[in-house]
Amino acid sequence: MNHAPLIRRYGPLDVVEIGRLEAKVVIVMFHGYGADAFDLFPLSQQIASGSDVRWLFPQGLIEVPIGFQQTGRAWFPIDMVALNQAMSTGSFRNFSDVRPAGLDDSVLAVKAMLGEIEHPFDRTVLAGFSQGAMIATELSLTAECAPAGLGILSGTLLDREAWRKAARSRLGLNFVQSHGRMDPVLSFAAAEELNQILRSAGLIGHFYPFHGGHEIPVQVLKGLDELVRKVERACVKK
Repeated sequence: MNHAPLIRRYGPLDVVEIGRLEAKVVIVMFHGYGADAFDLFPLSQQIASGSDVRWLFPQGLIEVPIGFQQTGRAWFPIDMVALNQAMSTGSFRNFSDVRPAGLDDSVLAVKAMLGEIEHPFDRTVLAGFSQGAMIATELSLTAECAPAGLGILSGTLLDREAWRKAARSRLGLNFVQSHGRMDPVLSFAAAEELNQILRSAGLIGHFYPFHGGHEIPVQVLKGLDELVRKVERACVKK
């Protein structure tokens, strides 16, 4: 991909973008808590290389502290004190029965962004890491129509009953999911439950468990690459 990255404003969000505006497939990649729009940008050089793909890396809606006089971006607030306490004892925060405050605001912001790029949703892949994976999953399940594909990288289950109900309308949606068995931040068991909910609803996915932590290993990138190329082939046939 020879195009230089640009920063554009779509709706209420700043977006790092690379690729042709006329590309057949758009990949929207959402960063995790405390990162920013550039954090996952290197993936554009590793996935679907040489393909007709346009990448969008949105900047999280809210600013959050990440250290001494340092801030990052996020999609909704997290009680970091409670999270750190859980991690220090080897336990996990349970988000499966919670609809986080601020989630709906970010979903509306992303929908406004997607409306302005004016790319067909059935040629759009939504993916993300950690909190970004939660945003990608929420949008994929609850938007008016299904995207072309979903990538859930070290995400977790939110709002269980709402997602279970919404997933029933996504029969045949292709997804890739990954999670580290030793992830200290988000429970592997919760990721497995999310996978089961999606599969039970008729989504078609590949789950990549790996012996690691809160990260994105190489084998997962290969799986996401395969998903994007599958979507691109389908777009060519339309």
